[in-house]
Amino acid sequence: MTIVSLSLSHQFTPAEVLEKLAVPSAPRGSVLARLHALPSVDEVVLLSTCNRVEVYAAAHGPAGPVPRAVADLMAAHGQLPVGDVLRAARTRVGGAAAEHLFSVACGLDSMAVGEDQIVAQIKAAARAAADAGTTGPHLTGLIDAALRASKRARTQTTISTEGISLVRAGLDLADAHFGGLAARDAVVIGTGSMGKLAARLLREGGVGRLSLAGRSQVRAAEAATAVGARHLRADDVAAALADADILITATGSAIPVVSAEQVRAARAQAAGRPLFVLDLGMPPDVDPAVGHLAAVTLVDLTAVGRHLADRAAPDQVPEARAIVAEEAAAYVDRQQQAAAAPVIAALHAQIRQLADAELARLHDRLPDLTEQQRAETAATVHRILRKVLHRPTVRAKEFTNGPTGPVYLDALRQLFDLGVHADGDSPGGDSGGPLRSRNEPGPQA
Repeated sequence: MTIVSLSLSHQFTPAEVLEKLAVPSAPRGSVLARLHALPSVDEVVLLSTCNRVEVYAAAHGPAGPVPRAVADLMAAHGQLPVGDVLRAARTRVGGAAAEHLFSVACGLDSMAVGEDQIVAQIKAAARAAADAGTTGPHLTGLIDAALRASKRARTQTTISTEGISLVRAGLDLADAHFGGLAARDAVVIGTGSMGKLAARLLREGGVGRLSLAGRSQVRAAEAATAVGARHLRADDVAAALADADILITATGSAIPVVSAEQVRAARAQAAGRPLFVLDLGMPPDVDPAVGHLAAVTLVDLTAVGRHLADRAAPDQVPEARAIVAEEAAAYVDRQQQAAAAPVIAALHAQIRQLADAELARLHDRLPDLTEQQRAETAATVHRILRKVLHRPTVRAKEFTNGPTGPVYLDALRQLFDLGVHADGDSPGGDSGGPLRSRNEPGPQA
């Protein structure tokens, strides 16, 4: 089995492409199902956040066609020419795909380096794939290993404590805009991890009236209670906007949830009082026309990214990257050893069967042997075989830890006609598995 990833992120993908490729929660199950139906794809997980869209697949057979097939499907989803996706994508195979996911989980590939919201987002992606029936032991094991690496990096370094989240960066801009958040009235629309974080940080910043709305009335009410905010129903949002100084959106909706007309009407009632709008949605939650309204400042993810670009990265990023490399190497070693296990087991089983067959023929030719003699004969033969097989077994395990491991395993299969498939049941067990680590630009059109 081969792990393949196709990644589009803020680092090398234009914002307008990311916006169209983003997969909100509502259609995610359908997109996962279509990805899962692609040829050679056995498992698939889709990670779609405010600054990245990444597909991780466990594929049987050659991995080469998988990235192009994924790119074609995502282009159709985003209604984009496939060439735009291919140019903006990065393809990674095997160990390179694993190491990239580990880096993502540690917040090292985030717009806000060190941010920890990505952990919840990866877990949510894994749950969505499980709910859609598109994941299995290979990607589950990969994600579990990535989350362990993240926990270790965040425990053993200061990347989380030194880093800054997208939400906090956006609120820094709001703070600078108003000269402080104290006593400002704020409305938050969205009850996911980013919306709840925004509400908590606003409360800590000393805002006045804090109101919270979401698509799920139950979740919104619970989140509002947790931060001492007023829970807004859909019909209450317009009136709340008329009184607000700050509006933050992070809904995961496929279409804008705040229109220019809504804001225009609210501002008319506010007698020209300034409104700061922080749109953390991808695709955007707020109609871009809002930014052209009088007394309204609209800050989107691109603006937040420019603000973050001026900040120094956390001091211990190199230490965190070293942990990622170490954990990824250990993961690859485990997969390689797992790949060797069925081949070695098949070799031992074949030799034992041959020995048992020959012993049976020998005992048939010597019917006068006592039961003790038969047992001692069998024990001697098996003891010799164990000694003969010990060195090849040790060497086979050693060889699988090197870059040519799959070649040795395949030679062992061919030499002894073991009948173990190259893409057997163990993760990373074929010649295109984690041993073939590649980090490439997007597949060619």
